[in-house]
Amino acid sequence: MSAGRGSDMQDSLSLMQFHDPYLYSGSAGSANLPLSHPFSPHHHQGFVDNCTGKDVAEFVDPATTTAAEVSSDEQELAVSKEVSEGGGGGAVVVEVEERNDATTARGGELEAHGVRMIALLMESAVAVSVGNLADANSMLLELAQMASPYASSCGERLVAYFTKALAARLMSSWVGICAPLAPPCAAVHAAFRAFYNVSPFARFAYLACNQAILEAFHGKRLVHIVDLDVVPGGALQWLSLLPALAARPGGPPVLRVTGFGMSRSALHDTGNQLAGLASKLNMPFEFYAIAKRPGDVVVGAAVADMPSRRPGEALAVHWLRHALYDAAGDDGATMQLVQWLEPKVLTLVEQERAGAAPGDVGGGGGDHGHFLDRFVSALHHYSALFDSLGASRPSELDASRHLVEQGVLGREIGNVLAVGGPSRSGRGKFGCWQEELARHGFLRAGGVGRAQLVAGACPAGLGYTVADDHHGTVRLGWKGTPLYAVSTWAWCPSPHGQAHR
Repeated sequence: MSAGRGSDMQDSLSLMQFHDPYLYSGSAGSANLPLSHPFSPHHHQGFVDNCTGKDVAEFVDPATTTAAEVSSDEQELAVSKEVSEGGGGGAVVVEVEERNDATTARGGELEAHGVRMIALLMESAVAVSVGNLADANSMLLELAQMASPYASSCGERLVAYFTKALAARLMSSWVGICAPLAPPCAAVHAAFRAFYNVSPFARFAYLACNQAILEAFHGKRLVHIVDLDVVPGGALQWLSLLPALAARPGGPPVLRVTGFGMSRSALHDTGNQLAGLASKLNMPFEFYAIAKRPGDVVVGAAVADMPSRRPGEALAVHWLRHALYDAAGDDGATMQLVQWLEPKVLTLVEQERAGAAPGDVGGGGGDHGHFLDRFVSALHHYSALFDSLGASRPSELDASRHLVEQGVLGREIGNVLAVGGPSRSGRGKFGCWQEELARHGFLRAGGVGRAQLVAGACPAGLGYTVADDHHGTVRLGWKGTPLYAVSTWAWCPSPHGQAHR
């Protein structure tokens, strides 16, 4: 990158950061260390400890620990002082010992309760996997009495949602229903917006993707973004990108955005928000709404649903993959559309649920393979997510956190376990999109500084981790557990494609 280009890019990114002061107020700290702990879905002791409240060395916050130790030392010092001065020390010592005994007993009860919940949950999953529906039903009935989605313990809330998902899977096994129901669009959008505000993971992913798109659009006067699924985030991602594009030297480009989604109202709202912002920025703007899934579009000599191409236009494709519903339709048809678009850059955000299925390395979503494999990988993935939410929003009365857990994480858990996610919707699904992109003519387009940019935005002192690999994939995690992967790809055009451009 030339010095002038680097300066231009830095100016654009600086404005992009200024546009969202809440996101970029943090500084890089100890939480931004690379992911260094290997993740094995077959070791669930860490989750048991987290569920029961038992301390785990690698999860301890040094600041919290120090404060607790100081408080304990001060209490013991005060007691010792009263005893040495003869001020009724015997009564104080007895009172403190009784309080400590009660606390210890309460802690033991909570730990035993947590261990019992996890044991029952694992046993019920095994019973479901082998078709022992009667025993699974009995255990799930007991779990339903033990775990509440409103509990103060993040582990208990997680068990409650897994119990609900297993119960739905049990019902599916009995009556033969396995296709996921289309969720209400407004509910999904509200829950995902809460997720965006409560947890930084979506913002981190958007930041990494937007930087890649800015780099791909450098120097281009005609630019086009194709969002393969608008509904969850709506305009959230692009509201941060437009000011950065408008601040480029020489003025803003001519921007077109094409959004896919099953909800016409969500597409309409997104278009209106972006058009309003573009007008304030004096940016020429067009929005095209396609109320379909990308896998439902028929690719031929021309695609009737897509706007016509413009000579010299730089095109970016963005896809935030999730398990909220089947957003793409048939993956093979979606790949044909992406190839037909021949994007200058493709940004892909995927969940990392390790060990879900052979060949699903690098964040394929974990919706394939045997049920028990999906269960174990989902348990580790979502236990880390619930833990991160509990750390950032600890109040048990936090309505926003409950909306995220119920409307985003709980819905995803239900799809992954009860119906196997979109992979059991009757449409063809890939095991790993990153592998398929490499097979279908795409090359990894790693960039310098994306992981550092995201790490600089991490809230310090909590436990969020950012790392990248030699391919340029940015991995977002929590306390050493990778949770989301952001990869960037470039279409390697054929001679026909080069001439046609």
